[in-house]
Amino acid sequence: MTTYAYKLDIFALDPAAPVTIIPHFHGEVISLADPALTVMTDLKRIRVVSIDANSSMYVAEQLMKHAGVRLLVVVDNNDRLAGLLTMRDIMGEKPMHIVTREKIRRQDLLVAHIMTPRSLLDPFNLRDVQHATVKDVVLKMRELGRQHVIVVEEREDGGGYFVRGIFSITQIARQLGMDIPADGQVQSFAEFEQILA
Repeated sequence: MTTYAYKLDIFALDPAAPVTIIPHFHGEVISLADPALTVMTDLKRIRVVSIDANSSMYVAEQLMKHAGVRLLVVVDNNDRLAGLLTMRDIMGEKPMHIVTREKIRRQDLLVAHIMTPRSLLDPFNLRDVQHATVKDVVLKMRELGRQHVIVVEEREDGGGYFVRGIFSITQIARQLGMDIPADGQVQSFAEFEQILA
């Protein structure tokens, strides 16, 4: 016999009752003057989707599609940050350049071939982010030409850093109430120019 902690009954919905779908929206609408933390994906609250650097590019693409994300955190064999991989890396020109340069087949490409390695990530420090505004983040991301930036926090034991958060220019644009192209990509920072002025 099945024992319930709380037995759920089926709700008798009136056939004429209007029922709407919650709109697909990421967070509340914010302004450029709001604290930067309001647009940071806090990895203490949201689990990051990660992949091994030695996985195939195809596996990474399928993982992104199934997880509904456009960014993967790449880790090494010790679960340490190795880099970032975006859907733009997979769908852009980078794979073709590597196929041509390395003389390998596209199906043999690994995440390590096309990811942005840790040495090129230019992370923000959480200590600085806590004092910054959304506008500060957008300006710096525009200056760096980055669609994503990671935020690191120093470990309490002083033994290095851990990835605490991620900024996504697409998510920031959504939260600012800006239109995003159908493919979900903010192709450049041109969309921000008018509101930054």
